[in-house]
Amino acid sequence: MAEHTAGEGFDIVYDTLGGETLDASFKAARVYEGHVVSCLGWGQHSLAPLSFRGATYSGVFTLLPLLTGKGREHHGEILREAAQLIEAGQLKPLLDPRQFTLQTAEAAHELLVSGAAQGRLVVEI
Repeated sequence: MAEHTAGEGFDIVYDTLGGETLDASFKAARVYEGHVVSCLGWGQHSLAPLSFRGATYSGVFTLLPLLTGKGREHHGEILREAAQLIEAGQLKPLLDPRQFTLQTAEAAHELLVSGAAQGRLVVEI
């Protein structure tokens, strides 16, 4: 985080893994202005790191609108807005500079487990 934000933290952290990654996301949010969004936020997590930063959190069960049909239109609006941000270059994933293949996928997994990955990892198939 420090090298990407000069120690300030990220405005928005989008967690898609939950668990330890969600806990790390709470610590990566910008003080006072940061927001963490998670689509896999179940479990037991300490909100203290987030609270001490004065940041906010939203949990979204993304599958619920698809399963029930309720809120499907609103969910579509959220996805359309995210697509617009991506297309405008305002929302970019943080990618680790290392590339992996199926033959080196175990090394990618080790980076994730150890917490040494610098963002998302790409495994080319």
